[in-house]
Amino acid sequence: MLSKILSREECSKCKICCEFDDNDLWETPIIFNENIQSILNINPSQKFSEFDLDGNKYKILKLNKEKDIYPCTMLNRSKGCMLGYENKPFDCKIWPLRVMRKNGKTVIALSPVCPVIASKPIDEVMSLAIDLKDIIFAQARLHPEIIKDYIQGYKVLVEEKE
Repeated sequence: MLSKILSREECSKCKICCEFDDNDLWETPIIFNENIQSILNINPSQKFSEFDLDGNKYKILKLNKEKDIYPCTMLNRSKGCMLGYENKPFDCKIWPLRVMRKNGKTVIALSPVCPVIASKPIDEVMSLAIDLKDIIFAQARLHPEIIKDYIQGYKVLVEEKE
């Protein structure tokens, strides 16, 4: 989705979005049911953690801590993500864009931690968010569990119009 401004090579060199520390485990991607089998095909022993949100159960990858970080279990350090684009969780497809709830509205925000996107002109990032807004907001309506609470420092790029 972000290939207009982020190349696969740029992302594969960085991989910051594929590793979590204790403070950003909330960023662990939500796994939709349609992604589970693809993940198990690559890693049959993959375990999932469940959490409850508004009476619904959702899954995330169960991550193993290595030193001070939790690398994604789908990350091959030399090749990048082992999941093909079609099988990646939606959160991964749109990173570093985030669907958030701010002041009761659904917004597309930009994570401040992606060093690659930070090197891009903000007007290109904004244009991409506008191009993707219909797809992203449709996924948020279909899977409201991907909507995170707004965090200070995330730049709001697009607000959903009602």
